[in-house]
Amino acid sequence: MEHYQSSQIRTLSYIENEDHPVFGTLVEQILHLLNSKLIFSDILIHQNSPLMLRQPKGLVAVTDSPITREELQEFFEVVEPNWAERIQDRAFDRAVDLHTARIRANCFSFQGRKRLGCVVRRFPKEPMPLAKLGLNQHEQHFARLTNGLVLIIGDTCQGKSTTIASMLDEINKHRSGHIITIEDPVETLIPQRQCVITQREVGFDGDVESFYLGALDALRERPDVIVIGEIRDAQTAQEALALAESGPLVLASLHARSTELGLQKMLRLLGNAEPQAQALAHALRGVLCQALLPATQGERYYLATECLTNNPEVTSMIAAGQVSALREWMETRPGAGCHTMNTSLRALLAENKIGLDDARNASTNRIGLGDR
Repeated sequence: MEHYQSSQIRTLSYIENEDHPVFGTLVEQILHLLNSKLIFSDILIHQNSPLMLRQPKGLVAVTDSPITREELQEFFEVVEPNWAERIQDRAFDRAVDLHTARIRANCFSFQGRKRLGCVVRRFPKEPMPLAKLGLNQHEQHFARLTNGLVLIIGDTCQGKSTTIASMLDEINKHRSGHIITIEDPVETLIPQRQCVITQREVGFDGDVESFYLGALDALRERPDVIVIGEIRDAQTAQEALALAESGPLVLASLHARSTELGLQKMLRLLGNAEPQAQALAHALRGVLCQALLPATQGERYYLATECLTNNPEVTSMIAAGQVSALREWMETRPGAGCHTMNTSLRALLAENKIGLDDARNASTNRIGLGDR
């Protein structure tokens, strides 16, 4: 047993945890948390430690009661019947419908396979309305495009998948067509409204082996909108661009901290050659960079964004490979659907919704943010 008494992580009060069922199965405890009013993004589970929640201001323990190996094994059986075989090589991800909730469970061993652990991410039961995410009208306009490439970028766990799901459902509500997503794993399930929805899962025992192969398949499936869950390699980047040039709207996620870093990464994956830069410049419709910041009051997040909407000047800079010049251009030429992360952060700071330290951490230009 681990000496949890020495931990400095706060434990929820009796009132906060809403009579959490300490003696229920681990599945029952997780379901209770998923259906509670508690604000959190993830449940962290370590053998011989209490359940932990990742809240906007940090980790909190649900109770003082540790989770046993037997409880974790029982939960792993629900997530993946062949878990013992899967976990021999590495951690594994599974998205599962757990009665009233949909989750992604990343299951792993640690300390030389002596202990088991899991991180549970909950997904919305259905996409959030686009207007409620905190996006402005220019950013919401990306959902009204019918062709070209839109990049949704940011660090991990910054709400990119939530934004994409909301954009898809907005499209789904207002026009007819075929939406194809390539995800690892399939996260929020998009209900069928005016569109046919094909959500394909990447993985060893999923629908397709890789994002690249899913993108390669997509064009033969008569898509109107294609989502590439993550551009990780050169092949996927090249296929995403080829798809955008061929007619459909392509929404793609990319890990990067700022607009110019995201475009530099995309150009690097494309080979940093002039023809690829020109192709990207003409296919690109916009870049949306996101950051989630903890509120100064209460347990919630606020969304800050940086937005670049393509226009002739932007096209020329990207085509010439002058991506580093975009930062100065965005700061000196606001409007026309473009703004920097600092613009969004200053507005949140002015309303005392976020703290200055958190704003600095999220800024794509800390010197430009200043000291208020």
